[in-house]
Amino acid sequence: MQGDWCKDALLLIGHGAPRFADAGRILKAHAQTLRRDGYFAEVATGWLSGRPSAIDALTSLSARVVHVVPFFMEDGWFAREGVPAALRGSDRTLRFHPPVGIHPDIAVLAAARVGRACGSPTGLSVLLVGHGSARSPGQRLALHRHAEWLAGTGRFARACAAFLEEAPFAADILEEWRADPVAVLGCFSGEGGHVRDDLGQMLRTERAQRGVAGATLIDLGLIADDPGMPDIILQQVAAGPMNGAA
Repeated sequence: MQGDWCKDALLLIGHGAPRFADAGRILKAHAQTLRRDGYFAEVATGWLSGRPSAIDALTSLSARVVHVVPFFMEDGWFAREGVPAALRGSDRTLRFHPPVGIHPDIAVLAAARVGRACGSPTGLSVLLVGHGSARSPGQRLALHRHAEWLAGTGRFARACAAFLEEAPFAADILEEWRADPVAVLGCFSGEGGHVRDDLGQMLRTERAQRGVAGATLIDLGLIADDPGMPDIILQQVAAGPMNGAA
């Protein structure tokens, strides 16, 4: 696999969060891992909202062929439209690959993360929390598929996808499950406001509601920082360009 891309560059594009200078820490760490492993001649990171911008990151690369992987959890507007638009006008050969979050092995990483944190998960419910969309709710999302895969393993009491901006709302599901031990995994690609403010506050509120003697609430952090994520990135590159586009 390494020989296929050893003269090419890899460009990882995230959303960015200008309010938080270190919001891209996770993506930068994965880039460093891939840089160290030598699959590509160059590896760079850029953001749709932040610095370096996507086009500045592309300009920093010298390789003629650049593989572009959106570091997003869903195949939505940002991955399909925002990333290509941000790189429009380049004379490079750009190969746009699927976003990391739709890969089926995200669910496998989630199950392993629960196992590492909780040991035997018998009786444990798992809640995958994503952004969702207030503008176009109800779409069939990758997060639903990941939750269904977890539920189908039979290892957990329940597994469900819930969201911050559309139903089912994560706070409502946590309230329904308040008597049960629950592990919560954030399915966000960076550490911006939704993670630091919204998700963090929701978990603090839920933990207070459960009280000292209440059922366990386990914060599993973000799937984006899983050590298996660089392999997901490589698999998305190996899957080929989206819709056969060069």
